[in-house]
Amino acid sequence: MAGVTPGTGWHAALSEAWDAYLHGSYPIGAVVVDAGEQILARGRNRLGEARRVDGVIAGHDLAHAEINALLNLAATPRPACYSWTLLTTVQPCPQCAGAIAMSGLRAVAYVAPDPWAGCTRLLTDDEYVVKKGIRVERAPVGVSRLALQLTLQALLEEGRARGTSAVLDSFAAQDPEAEALAERVHQAGTLSALRALRAPLAHALAVLA
Repeated sequence: MAGVTPGTGWHAALSEAWDAYLHGSYPIGAVVVDAGEQILARGRNRLGEARRVDGVIAGHDLAHAEINALLNLAATPRPACYSWTLLTTVQPCPQCAGAIAMSGLRAVAYVAPDPWAGCTRLLTDDEYVVKKGIRVERAPVGVSRLALQLTLQALLEEGRARGTSAVLDSFAAQDPEAEALAERVHQAGTLSALRALRAPLAHALAVLA
């Protein structure tokens, strides 16, 4: 699909999101890239994994993709890290936005908006943080729909339903076509079957495209 080229930062972030889904966590992935778009660190949501804190955080409320990507950085030398960007498949929550603000990075780009818990306004509106000049950007549209479908799939698998789940409603309202596809895929059990097979990301992208 347009906007998702193997080897790019966005492809790597989606790959991390898929790995998170394969491991029973929310399908959210993040990577840090330098000014030349070389990948410096990767992280995935690990809420559904066994509890651990040893270079990454898992099985804990703090085990978000952005946190783990930042923890995987070997260092954040100033001023070099000012040109780095954190790419994430879902708009950062208050915790992750705060971590980005304090990390030394000066740019974040996200894929799917999170109308429920997204808090990138912390990076652009807070009196202290705004002095850092952190750029907030968006991914290409094609990538956005893929990430949104993965998120919707995870919410549907939790048993959430339209009209009874404010979280699901808030995501679904963004893109009715993406919601319809996610519902069809969920009813067919396609992604669940791919997860059972530990299928590669390419198989998931073929379904969601």
